[in-house]
Amino acid sequence: MYPLTRKKLIIYCVTDDKPGHKSQLDGLLQALQNQVGTLVQWVHIASPLKGQLEEQTEKPDLILAAGHRTHLTALRLKWRFGGKLVVLMKPSLPAFLFDLCIIPEHDGVRSGQRVICTQGVLNTIRPSRNSDENVGLILMGGPSKHHGWSDTQMVEQLRQLKLAMPKVQWTLTTSRRTPVSFLTTVNSLLDGQFKVVPVENTNRDWLMQHYQQCGVIWVSEDSVSMVYESLSTGAKVGVLEVPRLRQSRVSQGLDKLLTAKRLTRLNENFDGGMVDNSLPLFEAQRIAEVLLADLKKSEAFK
Repeated sequence: MYPLTRKKLIIYCVTDDKPGHKSQLDGLLQALQNQVGTLVQWVHIASPLKGQLEEQTEKPDLILAAGHRTHLTALRLKWRFGGKLVVLMKPSLPAFLFDLCIIPEHDGVRSGQRVICTQGVLNTIRPSRNSDENVGLILMGGPSKHHGWSDTQMVEQLRQLKLAMPKVQWTLTTSRRTPVSFLTTVNSLLDGQFKVVPVENTNRDWLMQHYQQCGVIWVSEDSVSMVYESLSTGAKVGVLEVPRLRQSRVSQGLDKLLTAKRLTRLNENFDGGMVDNSLPLFEAQRIAEVLLADLKKSEAFK
């Protein structure tokens, strides 16, 4: 436990209830709770503040917010109750209004007095202690404004992957963006080594379970958030090529990971060897430690 004098850290989490934004808040909150005792007040912007905060509500040490629509509510809470206001994104309001902005480096913002850059967005993933390198997960995305798609090209890559790593038992799952035609095309690969679980038959708990079990994960390169989540598990991670329609900061961030040898690229010479990931990303933990160190210096904890 982090040696704060006070028994409980009081945290307000301001949410728009979008799953991606809530996952970021949950990731940082869990990392904080692993180190200190907490009292957490969730504030939902879709509901009136008066009904969520009673007079006896304790004033916050931290106010955490994710999502552009949470900014004004979070600022109102800070002006009314005080506390350190931390926004988990590139804010749509001037950064000086916030005590700290936690921003993925692919958003193109430099670290500074009020900005800490992270590799990808924060998430709830913790490094696995029970993964098996003979158990593999494949995460499919689909066409987007930055990427095209080819069923044939993707299935050929998957066929190469099966041949190069014959001992691995593969589970492939799709996303909402995956073309329906892909499921028909990928049927040619189905056997005892390779199975497909459509996204409709999965949920977040299913994915978390597979993240913990699988020692090898491959992700189509359009699904960048899944790449960062996979790197957080400690599994060896590879990316499957998807046609790029244009260059973006997100794809540039992916290229940096490849250059830094954090990821494996599937090419014609691939023989099953993958880049080691013995130092998995654990950005929520890093940010939690920064916040706690800063709070320890404040008058409230002396």
